[in-house]
Amino acid sequence: MGLLAILLALVLVLFLGERKRRRREGEKGHGGWINKGSGERRLGRSASDEKLMTDISEWLDKYKVYGIEELRQATSDFDYSRLIQGTVYKGTIDGEVFAIKKMKWNACDELKILQKVNHTNLVKLEGFCIDPEDGTCYLVYEYVENGSLHSWLHDTTPTRRLDWRSRLRIALDLAHGLQYIHEHTWPRVVHKDIKSSNVLLDSKLRAKIANFGLAKTGINAVTTHIVGTQGYIAPEYLADGLVTTRMDVFAYGVVLLELISGKEAVSEDGEALWVEAEAVFHTREANVVAWMDPVLREQSCPVDSVVTVLNVALACLQRDPSKRPTMVDVAYTLSKADEQFADYSGDGLSVGSEDVPVVAR
Repeated sequence: MGLLAILLALVLVLFLGERKRRRREGEKGHGGWINKGSGERRLGRSASDEKLMTDISEWLDKYKVYGIEELRQATSDFDYSRLIQGTVYKGTIDGEVFAIKKMKWNACDELKILQKVNHTNLVKLEGFCIDPEDGTCYLVYEYVENGSLHSWLHDTTPTRRLDWRSRLRIALDLAHGLQYIHEHTWPRVVHKDIKSSNVLLDSKLRAKIANFGLAKTGINAVTTHIVGTQGYIAPEYLADGLVTTRMDVFAYGVVLLELISGKEAVSEDGEALWVEAEAVFHTREANVVAWMDPVLREQSCPVDSVVTVLNVALACLQRDPSKRPTMVDVAYTLSKADEQFADYSGDGLSVGSEDVPVVAR
């Protein structure tokens, strides 16, 4: 399948919303015809189509266009054994490993956003593919070796557990990634689906934000179509459909609670973790050590550092979005906490089972 056919497929699928293309010999449509047997093509385009082709050419300059057969070979024809999570498969192309995401919806918005972001704490898009037979879109990402933060925190039989230094660095990496999309893109990007399963860890356990499928550009928008994951959705978005960067800040606060407590964002009883934390830490007498992940209590872990991160989490989880910190503020605070941790002697928990107050509310 030539590049011209891939371009046509991308126009039809991404911009005109067609999910199926009929490809029968001699069939007419879209201003021309395709002769499958001879390989001849004649494509007539309107002025609007010409503009769309120009837009796509910008993506082609930045990303590699893969053939569908190339991806099928890379994933053993999308065999179940290659499945990573959801509709993401592990594939090997020319000796290099990639994560190949089969899209369930129109990939246009995600491509538009991904083509303008580039940061070490965001999963990098390497290329894409359009299946000419059915118009399915595939996005090809860098492969992040150590999987999701969710699996590290919540799998029942993990191979190893994260220590506090790793968790603090993950929190800081995630803050830097969000700071970038909130402050250094224009228009600003709202991820809308920050959660521990969308935070991936590389070979050095550094964090990268994945899955921009729900992301939107612009701020202070209102929608009636509420999407997201239970336990991470900001109250103002759930109630009024208000889309701002502060909804990412709220979800980030939930991830911090997961890092501290080792608990899921929603309990088996359906209670949100942020609601539990709000109830537990509404007074200065709350016992932070008792609420920490038991794994951390068994390790050498400075409680003062945990309290700092907990205070950041509670600030991010303010019900009034205007009272939440920006990711600039969060990144600065956590950077200081990381510097202080470097001076920690490693003598273990500093307070045992004593009460440790949460100092900033």
